[in-house]
Amino acid sequence: MKRSWLLALLMAGSLVALNSPAFAKDDDSMDAQEDVNAAIGSLSKKVNDLESKGPSVEIHGFVQSDYISDSTQSFNETVGDGNVQIGNGKTTPAGDNGFSQFSLRNSRISLLAKESAADWTFKGYIETDFLGATNNPEYKVYTQPTLRLRHAYVQGDQNDGWQVLAGQWWTLFGWNMDYTLNTVAEPPVMATLYERIPQLRIQKTFGDATGMQLQVAISAEKPDQDISQVPTQDAGIRFLLNDIKGHYASSTGASKMMPLSLGISGRNALYVWGSGLNGSGTASDNLNNSIWASAVAGDILLPVLPAADGKDDPSIVITGEGTYGSGDVLPFNGGGFGGFAKLPSAYAGGAPTYTGAAPFTSVDNGGVVSVGGGLTPLQIQSYNGQIQIFLPPSIGTIFTGGYGEIYLSNSGSLGAAALNSATIYNDDSNWFVNVMQDVTKNTRVALEFDQFITHYTNAQTPTDNRLQLSTWYRF
Repeated sequence: MKRSWLLALLMAGSLVALNSPAFAKDDDSMDAQEDVNAAIGSLSKKVNDLESKGPSVEIHGFVQSDYISDSTQSFNETVGDGNVQIGNGKTTPAGDNGFSQFSLRNSRISLLAKESAADWTFKGYIETDFLGATNNPEYKVYTQPTLRLRHAYVQGDQNDGWQVLAGQWWTLFGWNMDYTLNTVAEPPVMATLYERIPQLRIQKTFGDATGMQLQVAISAEKPDQDISQVPTQDAGIRFLLNDIKGHYASSTGASKMMPLSLGISGRNALYVWGSGLNGSGTASDNLNNSIWASAVAGDILLPVLPAADGKDDPSIVITGEGTYGSGDVLPFNGGGFGGFAKLPSAYAGGAPTYTGAAPFTSVDNGGVVSVGGGLTPLQIQSYNGQIQIFLPPSIGTIFTGGYGEIYLSNSGSLGAAALNSATIYNDDSNWFVNVMQDVTKNTRVALEFDQFITHYTNAQTPTDNRLQLSTWYRF
């Protein structure tokens, strides 16, 4: 409970008391006022005592209900950077048949606590949803879903613009979350940077919150490869112009006034493996080989029809994001572009033969592939863009449309077997349109149409058409 709120309530109660019969006699007015002052002092002390015991904890979240119809059985609620299944009328029913999903698994619960010390403000935050493991019987996946950790971190903000964060939060690569495609379908969809990962981040903001600002940040993240000793390294710089803003909203969150911004960020990840031999040609389990994989991302948020704070103005906001680099699949939904997912059976030469121990790889799908006995990072490029039209807040209607594509540029160098396959894909794309209506401040309903397209290396391009109706109540 806020101290200021308690004192305001106390003062209101005092004014009521002064007008009650107990304080009606003139000759008792001084005594009555002294009683009121004593009561205020006593309750103020109790408020101070409560505050000294530690920060209060706020509970937030939302209840979300999804009604989804897909023309294939390629995805659950979340599409991510998965692939549309090819239908052949024989052995792949997921590509030949549609299905419907009724789900509340994206509902969330979060806990937030804050406190201040000197010129620092600290907060602890933890957030969960129910999109956890799906290895239960199908019925229980939707009706008895598994709790899953989304965020868990402690953050310190200093008055001079310094910020330190330790824990699991959005990756710095792509300056998540201000530039993601705002779909009603559970984010992310194809070609959207969207990763939560354990990290240690330091950020400095220069400038005034009412004018121009410059943000500079660095972070060390959990290595892309579990057996790598070197953390993934991210860095970013972002320019904000706070006197040009527009209304902007994700499907799950309340609208915010977002400033014009332009950001650039980059990442470096080290992958390691062993040759199976030591210097003398005998067997060894040393991780004696490594390769760096680097990528860069550019992001923009542009209010083409700005709105004023506190005004009932319409607005139009455009966002765009592009990436270029290698090995950066994890930031795309924490598992990313898995078109080249297996090591190494589908690639040139098959599994290499060693006279000693087999090489250590231990990598998630899609980051690197095994070619010629070593690891080669996948060359990934992506881009997306969207427009969001926000009618005056008193109306509460929001229209959003967008497109995104992610593709592999070095598939031709990964072996002939990769170039004509019904299981390997090198391009994912999507487009969507939606309308969201805020019924109350906390209640929203939305309808969206999506089309997801996958390009396989044998030139097949199956599509999945999705129609989704969703509702939210935020608390």
